[in-house]
Amino acid sequence: MLGAIAGDVVGSVYEWNNIKHKDFNPLFSQRAFFTDDSVLTVALMDAIDRSVSYDTVMRWYYTQHPNAGYGHRFHHWCKYDTGMAYNSWGNGSAMRTSAVGYAYDTIEEVLEKAKHYASFTHDHPEGIKGAQATSACIFMARSGATKEAIRTYVTNQFGYDLDRTIDDIRPIYEFNESCQGTVPEAIVAFLDSTDFEDAIRCAVSLGGDSDTLTCITGGIAEAFYGDIPHDIAVQAMHRLTPQMRDVVVKFYDKYRPSETVRLAHKLAGQFVVAKPVEKDEVFHEQQQAFWKMVVKDENDNVVKTKQVGEKVCLTMELRSEEEKERLGTIDHENWPGPNKDKENATVLGKIKQLLEL
Repeated sequence: MLGAIAGDVVGSVYEWNNIKHKDFNPLFSQRAFFTDDSVLTVALMDAIDRSVSYDTVMRWYYTQHPNAGYGHRFHHWCKYDTGMAYNSWGNGSAMRTSAVGYAYDTIEEVLEKAKHYASFTHDHPEGIKGAQATSACIFMARSGATKEAIRTYVTNQFGYDLDRTIDDIRPIYEFNESCQGTVPEAIVAFLDSTDFEDAIRCAVSLGGDSDTLTCITGGIAEAFYGDIPHDIAVQAMHRLTPQMRDVVVKFYDKYRPSETVRLAHKLAGQFVVAKPVEKDEVFHEQQQAFWKMVVKDENDNVVKTKQVGEKVCLTMELRSEEEKERLGTIDHENWPGPNKDKENATVLGKIKQLLEL
């Protein structure tokens, strides 16, 4: 869920600018933004939580975020409301399904619901299979299954080739928007990972449809490794709109209570993403629109990025040596976050103190 959203945001800048390695920095580019993957993931969380038909909810979210990068046929489906699916085998069914793995209590119910929610648009057998395989991975991971158990089940149940490594896949992998050409690779990225962040980096390193690959991988990795790191959670959450953030935290409170998510929700609205300062940086109009969407004041009025003061934490990092001296030593022991890990406390402590200046 938030792991899937984090994956989408990290991968957003690499979809049309693939890289074939894991050693990129920072993890979240200043240009990173949420795409249709996150919009429809949050829409499904909302539909499940409120017991509302998913097709109705998807169309509403489409009206709120019409430029999030949807496929052509999804645009048509939302605009003209024919009530009919369009036999898609695209990876959109898998990218949006992570909530299913948490909301239901048996593998049989998870498979049934994954098919149900996919079939509003993706009623092709491969589209359904991709959603079911992703949801099953998430359910098994959050239920304590080992990686080998997940690999064996998915291979036997869905016929995906998971006996590869990311090093096998990377040299020959190209952009592929099908479930059958995305879901197995995303699962392998998870299987080869050592922790949540490494899973995201593994997925990005494959190239291809990067935001969707990382979205699928991130959803599975979160279920397996537990709460995602605090700094990643905050970075992902604050790029969402306030309405989307509220849906996310409400769903977690109901199906997977998490202090990390609650804290990320609390902090998310208090700082913004600045535009990169590099002179040669190129921006897409769509990305700029997303930045403007999340930059709002306490009265929900849009604030231009250039009007934001230096006191606001813009990039999760201190911006100068002068600020480091001004903030002084961070008290890790008294930082109220649930995780006392020193590295996470350092990042969140910086945010807290910057916001209090």
